[in-house]
Amino acid sequence: MVLTALFATTLFALAGCQQSDPEPQASSAPKVAIEALPTTTPKALSALGRADILAAVAAAADEVAAGNPLPQSNLELANRSFELTMPIACADGVTGAWGSWRLDPSSRVLRVSFSRQNWAAEPLFADLANGQPFEAAEGFWVERPWTRSEQCPRPVVSAAAPGIPEKAPPKIAEAAPRDQAAPDNRLALVQYFSSDAPRTLLRGKRPYAYTAKVQKDAEPTVRAFGVRIEGRISAFGDGQPVHCVNRQTSKPPVCAVAVEFGKITLEDAATGETLADWDS
Repeated sequence: MVLTALFATTLFALAGCQQSDPEPQASSAPKVAIEALPTTTPKALSALGRADILAAVAAAADEVAAGNPLPQSNLELANRSFELTMPIACADGVTGAWGSWRLDPSSRVLRVSFSRQNWAAEPLFADLANGQPFEAAEGFWVERPWTRSEQCPRPVVSAAAPGIPEKAPPKIAEAAPRDQAAPDNRLALVQYFSSDAPRTLLRGKRPYAYTAKVQKDAEPTVRAFGVRIEGRISAFGDGQPVHCVNRQTSKPPVCAVAVEFGKITLEDAATGETLADWDS
């Protein structure tokens, strides 16, 4: 009995010496609120305008004229959208001669017409393609590529006789197309078509034509129109959007911008009113 009591007393003493594990204490570090970072949506690139295109062409022409490779900076323009307006049927009788208008004095019907040019058979555009195979090449010459202006040029006042007032332009009811001067053909917007391209994309010989009835009190004075061209800058086989050919070192290179035509809009140059539009 004595041994039993002694054993029990020993166990009790040992149990009293053991301490229970302390409870974990809460961290004293302050809680930091985690906020979600704001999501940023990339902004869509604006459409390239006439000034942007002329700058890219000038850079390409400068390098080609110097015998250097095309500028790498132009590569970023590929696949960008573009928009520019070109005047037709200007009062000077030269600018915009690739389009024409006629107002029938008896029926008072106004007819405006312009066309893409087809360059598939011209060696110049084969040189500009630089080995890229194509079956058709259609587009527009960009007139007066030395200016960013998209309007008809203002009449030039002769300095020889400053005291003589300029004569008013005659009233006409027709502006017929004329042959464009070769020196102005320095910059083209061209779309190359491969042999397997859908035939519906080719304009061929089909003109862009607009017909409307004009009010009786409207006088058949000289008029001007604008053609707004929208589309996408594409690229040649080397990825460059602009190619230039320098056939004569004494003259500026001839350049072409590879594009895909989208919407074509005919506007009244005086009011900006949309008269008609076409998909490509």
